[in-house]
Amino acid sequence: MKTQEETPMDEITLTEMLKEVFLHNKQMQDFMVMQKEKLDEKDRFIEAGKKQTERLINSFETKFGNIQVQAPKPDLSVVNQTLASSLLTINQTIEKGPKPVTKQIRFQIFPEQMRSPEYYKIMVWGILGFVFLIMVYLLLNKLIK
Repeated sequence: MKTQEETPMDEITLTEMLKEVFLHNKQMQDFMVMQKEKLDEKDRFIEAGKKQTERLINSFETKFGNIQVQAPKPDLSVVNQTLASSLLTINQTIEKGPKPVTKQIRFQIFPEQMRSPEYYKIMVWGILGFVFLIMVYLLLNKLIK
């Protein structure tokens, strides 16, 4: 078997191989240049988009930053009229309502309504019982002395 040094290569085969290698190398360089151009074009497109977006944002900020909203003064006449009529109704209702209660301490022997027989019975029996107790006390007091 022959070693590589001993293998004779003819000139035609060698030149064809070199041509193919150079051609392939040139095709690779052309492809890389074309890809670089595409990447550069995409970068320029992205950069242009960024600039456009920044301009739009800045114009939006300036346009809407200066807007001032002024609301008209509210018309409260209807509310005031409703409140006034409601307060008037409330005041009239309060005046018609019960008067404040005043406390009075009174001792009554007879009721305000004089037609109550049960009250008379209770009062008569109460007085008679009280008189009876006094008499019993007096009698017992005399007996003990």
